[in-house]
Amino acid sequence: MKRSRYVTAESRGPSRRQPARRRGRRVDALIGKRLREARLLAGATPPQLAAALGVSAQALQKYETGARRLTAARLAAAVKFLGVPMSFLFKEDASSTVTMEDAGLTALEIELVQLFRAIADDGLRQRVLRLAKAASEAARLEE
Repeated sequence: MKRSRYVTAESRGPSRRQPARRRGRRVDALIGKRLREARLLAGATPPQLAAALGVSAQALQKYETGARRLTAARLAAAVKFLGVPMSFLFKEDASSTVTMEDAGLTALEIELVQLFRAIADDGLRQRVLRLAKAASEAARLEE
């Protein structure tokens, strides 16, 4: 019987690298989940964050799901754009995680935060804040 020069996958036995790959996927998924949370809390849309990272919206989706690994440069760009510390992306403790559901923000509230953050003039921001306070007080008086 002639032996083949090629080794089949079955004859090699279990891969030694497999556990490391699983750990890597787990970390990528954690960072992606935290990236999505930071984006939502910042009120940024996927296209806005993708543009800040210099990637497509589809690539951002892969980062957020953990299907693709973020480079250090893109991690740095993400935390700078989102205004969170780098450690935010690496926190594994679920109790410290703030999600949109925990924050209780609606789509309208997220839009309001996005628009408020887009105002560059601090004086104008203060006037908008006074307007919101006045509207809130007027609504309370009507009740």
